[in-house]
Amino acid sequence: MRSILPRIAAGAGFAAALSLSAAAPALADGFKLSEYSSRDFGMANAGYAALAADPSTIWSNPAGLSRLDGLQVSAGAFYIYGRGEFENAGATNAFGAPLSGSEEDDLFNDKLVPNVYMSAPVTDSITLGLGVNAPFGLATEYAPDSITRYQAVKSSLQVVDINPSMAIELNDQVSIGFGVSAQYADATLANAIDFTAVCLSQAPAATCAQAGLAPQTSEGFVRVKGDDWSYGWNAGVLFEPQEGTRIGLSYRSAVDHELEGEAEFGTPPGAAIFSPVFTDTTGAAPLDLPSEAAVSLRHEVNGALALNATVRATFWDLQALAVDFENPAQPSSRETLAYHETIKASVGFEYAPRPDWVVRAGLAYDESPTPPDERTPRVPDSDRVIAALGASWTPRDAFTMDLGYQHLFFDDAPIDAVGSGGARLVGEFDNSADLFGVGLTWRR
Repeated sequence: MRSILPRIAAGAGFAAALSLSAAAPALADGFKLSEYSSRDFGMANAGYAALAADPSTIWSNPAGLSRLDGLQVSAGAFYIYGRGEFENAGATNAFGAPLSGSEEDDLFNDKLVPNVYMSAPVTDSITLGLGVNAPFGLATEYAPDSITRYQAVKSSLQVVDINPSMAIELNDQVSIGFGVSAQYADATLANAIDFTAVCLSQAPAATCAQAGLAPQTSEGFVRVKGDDWSYGWNAGVLFEPQEGTRIGLSYRSAVDHELEGEAEFGTPPGAAIFSPVFTDTTGAAPLDLPSEAAVSLRHEVNGALALNATVRATFWDLQALAVDFENPAQPSSRETLAYHETIKASVGFEYAPRPDWVVRAGLAYDESPTPPDERTPRVPDSDRVIAALGASWTPRDAFTMDLGYQHLFFDDAPIDAVGSGGARLVGEFDNSADLFGVGLTWRR
């Protein structure tokens, strides 16, 4: 039996561990975060590549740096308050019996997402900038006894992007910009393992009972952590065919990470029969973050009203995930995600009722890259509609405060997923979120 169980345990227990690469559920396009600018946030990102209002344009279109005068520093933060409920509709264990466990009513962890940007002209036509933000991340966390526990308990990802940039003003109508990104990714994954199901899949019930393994009571866990630095680039063009009308084009490259870290296991009594599987080891897994392209239009109707629109495409390339472990008894595993390209379309406006105040609003439709039949409890994502409001206050020329709010209306997210250990999760997620943003810009 010892010659059989390690192979079965590896297939059943470690397919989940490869989700290290996907441990990044968020309330956005897959696990992508769009909260880069408190001002554009209030228009549901309708300004994106054409707004060029402050140094946050480093992220959305570095060519916009050419429109900024003097030294400028922007700093902001977004508070993401997500709510997720799961309703069970017949989840079963590996042998078809009803799956025990609690049902979730608050699976999203609230998060604070900060950013900071700085810009400064070095000649009449060249402006330099530096930005630091979090373009991917957020987390879900279920109770240890959750009905989802064999597929997900905790999933988190934090990605920090450091983005030095430069813009060149070619003439009064056209500017170009480019930058490079140094990106750090840190991921954590945890879920429960039903050791009895693993044993009974290949050994007689008497053998498993003799080892002290009982259904849905002989549980352990796996926790995987990994991190990596990697690099990418971005570029953009800003074109003003006539005064008050701007067209922005921007592109951001994919960034391919190779996360390296450790897998830690907790095992119940009797799990020694699986040795050398389910023992702590190091491992590595890819995390391929997507490229994107955007086109934006901004038109100033008059001195008080400006209209904005953006279409942004995200080119996901996460068809499957694989993980390799240092322990030779633990074979590489593979899991299908089948992420596909997505479109986010936004429209919005800004209106200045007086010189020191601007109010704004926006509406967006944001696609999920998750095919419905590949949805997982780690990333219970679905298409959504985003409604946004915002305002800016400029009490004097050197200082502006931006405030923003968004509500995310998610489509229903049904799930029928079989985990690596054979447990089947059937039900529906009901998600929503409220996001709050604040930003400060100082100019000299």
